[in-house]
Amino acid sequence: MKKLLITLAFGGLLFAMNHGQTNDPDLQLALNGKFKQAFSGFEKRCMNKNDGYACGMVGYMLDKGIGGIEKNHKEAIKYYKKGCELKDADSCTLLGYYEYKQGNTKKAKELLNKACKLGNKDACNYLNKF
Repeated sequence: MKKLLITLAFGGLLFAMNHGQTNDPDLQLALNGKFKQAFSGFEKRCMNKNDGYACGMVGYMLDKGIGGIEKNHKEAIKYYKKGCELKDADSCTLLGYYEYKQGNTKKAKELLNKACKLGNKDACNYLNKF
């Protein structure tokens, strides 16, 4: 499950890394190793523009401590929640995985179902395993 979600969360990042380009300026910064600048850009987009994808990226960078960003799981969950509220499928999936790890299967199913309805096929597939 963990492998699936990590792949899911950064599928776009991995694809972009393999191809070296993206239309997202903050993701491009991350691909160029400018993680703190990317983090700042994603955070601004999340907070000022209600960009769910950006919120999910901030959450992930905090959760994993990517590129020198200080790890902070508690803050990551807040960003995942905001991203999910803003209909970012990856944020909902990662939040669902967190709830699953906490033993909250009912909440996990709810979040994964939302992610599935938002178009995340991995979340749909995982729901079939409950």
